[in-house]
Amino acid sequence: MAVNRPVPSVTVVAVAADAATEQSLRKFLADAGISLTDQAAAEAVVVLISEAAVDDPQWLEKVDQQRGVRLVPMRIDGVASKRAPEHLRPVNWVSLQPNSHVTAFGTVLAAVLSDPEQVRALRNLRAEAEAWVRGNQSPDRLIGDHRRAADARELLNALRGDDYIDTRGPVGDFVETSYRSTQKARTWQRRRRAAGTVLVAVMALIVAVSLPRLLKAKGTDFNALVSFGDPASAREMPEWSSLQAAQLLLRGNADQKALARQALSSLLSVPWSLGGPMLALDEGDPTGFAGLALLPDDRQAAVLIHDASDDTYSIGLYDIREGRMLWRVHLGAGYADIATAAHGRTVVAVGKEGTAVVELSSRKVRRLGHSESGEAHLRLTRNDVMVVGRKDRLAVGSPDDKDFRTVGDRYEELLSLEATADGGARALVAVAPGRYRLLDALTGKVLARADVDAPLIAAGAVGTDRVYAVYAGADRQLWEMGPGRPPAPTGVATPERTGSISLLDGGRAVVGGQDQRARAVRLEDGGELGVVCRDVPRLYRLVLPPSGDVVGCYGHHNTTLWRVPEGPRAAGAAGSLHTGGRTENADLGVQVDGGYAVVDSPSRKAFRVRLFASDITASRLSEDGSQLVAAARSGDVAVVSLRMSDGVPRVVARWRIPGGGPAAAVGWDGGDPLVRGPAGAVWTVPGCSGCTTDEGLIARLKERLSGCWTKRQLHEVDDDARAALGVGVCRPLPAPLED
Repeated sequence: MAVNRPVPSVTVVAVAADAATEQSLRKFLADAGISLTDQAAAEAVVVLISEAAVDDPQWLEKVDQQRGVRLVPMRIDGVASKRAPEHLRPVNWVSLQPNSHVTAFGTVLAAVLSDPEQVRALRNLRAEAEAWVRGNQSPDRLIGDHRRAADARELLNALRGDDYIDTRGPVGDFVETSYRSTQKARTWQRRRRAAGTVLVAVMALIVAVSLPRLLKAKGTDFNALVSFGDPASAREMPEWSSLQAAQLLLRGNADQKALARQALSSLLSVPWSLGGPMLALDEGDPTGFAGLALLPDDRQAAVLIHDASDDTYSIGLYDIREGRMLWRVHLGAGYADIATAAHGRTVVAVGKEGTAVVELSSRKVRRLGHSESGEAHLRLTRNDVMVVGRKDRLAVGSPDDKDFRTVGDRYEELLSLEATADGGARALVAVAPGRYRLLDALTGKVLARADVDAPLIAAGAVGTDRVYAVYAGADRQLWEMGPGRPPAPTGVATPERTGSISLLDGGRAVVGGQDQRARAVRLEDGGELGVVCRDVPRLYRLVLPPSGDVVGCYGHHNTTLWRVPEGPRAAGAAGSLHTGGRTENADLGVQVDGGYAVVDSPSRKAFRVRLFASDITASRLSEDGSQLVAAARSGDVAVVSLRMSDGVPRVVARWRIPGGGPAAAVGWDGGDPLVRGPAGAVWTVPGCSGCTTDEGLIARLKERLSGCWTKRQLHEVDDDARAALGVGVCRPLPAPLED
């Protein structure tokens, strides 16, 4: 291994209970040529974190002394990150998997040898490169500054000489193209205007990966790419991949149908986008997205549309399921934002030309005199009180009032403004860098305050179901603030360049950044609920609903809708749970053998299905015996369809309890698989109800598909398949009605 810089001396900090892991790690590092030394002389320190360690005073003292050195925390069991010493929480952790010690040890080695600033720069370049690829390699996605492009080029050249840092993938092409483009002083401003182009870009990647295998197999059907391609690529775009697989299942030969069943079985339980308004179907279309307000039924949304040809605005009513604009009404020039109240009967728009109230049932527009000439973020309370977040001040009034009143003191930046479940509204503002105030937005009263070190980018959110807020700390984790208590760390890591934070009911947060896609987490334990807004590469902010779990992912270049994963079930809604490994009904019997489920049936020969690398701790057949849910001590859960159309059992869902931890029991509530995790929390496992026959797979897919598709996306889907799935081509916007 060639290394350009001196190899650092390393030590390991651990408690006696973790001595076996410590000795294995020390031997691995020594065999790799790393010099192991005592704590005082170490330049890099590997900290083994475990349940035993975080309660050991001597270990805590040693860890607290580690300042000014490279820290590499490695979690070796299920200890929660919030129990670790505070200065370790924002550092990227290595997790030790029970059956893959070498992988974790190798990651530790790379972390010890890597220059952290170079690794951070490379990670950011990779994120930009992925956005460039997904944006169809648009010149608008390239690095625009020649000096920065030259620095990036120099960084990659230096890192290529270090075998322990992987610089493969599109990042090299991205940097080199950026360098050439800036050197010649060429600037391109073509922008992707819809989410469809993101899918087209990934389609191109799948073609590049899969075409050699297709040709070798003498298969030229473009739809079969989803089955031959990398499963990870398909999971990046499960909606389109499932659509192509369905075409094969409906029209393919026997081999293609088998591949399609496998693809659909693996994709129908993963998180999906609900699509979003397709405003500009053709290059050069002057219409663009200007605002979004979700209605409380989770079926419709109001969209503020800007027509650049005459600089006017209109409001459209968008059907989420059908993916089409039902109608739109003309507003005029100069509108800044829209909002709807919990009742969902009206949509209000504000701007420099006045205020417009649109009655959704009649499509009539009432014009009011109040205007907002500058920056304006609008929210409506349950009582139809309008709250406007201006650039440096809050203003409150009624849609029927001519005069609005300003409330509270001036602020430097508005971080979050939301209507709340108690009928009011709250705001989180920064009065100066690192000085946060949680405000009652109707009165301007300060409810809570935090004066802390300023982060790289200020970001935060207010809770809607109780009086609290969170903000991104300088230590790269979320901090919670509320009335009558000091700010407290949550242990939830944030991206270095946090772009968006939102809070939903049940203690859920969505965190996204410029170098990290958005994800939903639990504030209680930092457990990740799932990825959201995957198809929005540059998330600007999250638009919250008056009620429900559908959110709007408002991006710089496209906007889509997602359903945020739920937290654990409420007490008393646990359904029927089973704690043993053996389960049976009148027709089937299931036993466990390590990580295998052994299924015995009078009608067929017994068979084994491998589900986990570790032992199965609990399993349960569904009421009709068509599916099996099983869980491992690690918290991993699998759902298996035992009776498929071709007689082949398939895993239709894999999931992990957020935050990990042992799974104590599994069961069913109707068609929903359940699992009981730590502290007795019962979770609904994302399953695939009905995915036991070809007809069931198609029905489940039809249920999950929403939104519309471009002609290019449906090019290989014939009319019969479109009709069977209920999908169609995106329609042009309807002409705006004049009031």
